[in-house]
Amino acid sequence: MKTRVFLLLLGAVLVLWGAGLPMVLWLGAEAPGTVTQVRRQLGDRGEAIPNRYTYTIAYEFRLPNGQMAQGHTQRVGDFFAPRDMAVGKPVRVRYLPGAPWLNEIPTAHWAAGLERAIVTVVGAGLVALAFRQPKTMPGPGRRSRRPG
Repeated sequence: MKTRVFLLLLGAVLVLWGAGLPMVLWLGAEAPGTVTQVRRQLGDRGEAIPNRYTYTIAYEFRLPNGQMAQGHTQRVGDFFAPRDMAVGKPVRVRYLPGAPWLNEIPTAHWAAGLERAIVTVVGAGLVALAFRQPKTMPGPGRRSRRPG
């Protein structure tokens, strides 16, 4: 029973994360924001293309009620940082009006969409496994049928 609950919870989290951020892009409100910090994380990614690094980009944006909200994202760039993100650069931010902590900088990169689709499918698979009926085992006095 614990395994089923674990699979259900993990699958639900993956489905919500995988499908939730694209929903922000489609259904969310838009606000102008500003990049506040760009940090390089760790060292070289060790991929086939050398000198590629992961950068964390922090930004802030103003909500319609005047409050400031913050967010962050990650991008891959070369040694000189992602060229399209620099401190002080204006950016468009999409967020859910009821939950501004759920926000994203829209990107046209196809890999992000593919990653989220894979996460959603894996999460849905885990949820399906949680609801799958266990196979019945032969009871006492019954012999299992073995091929051959």
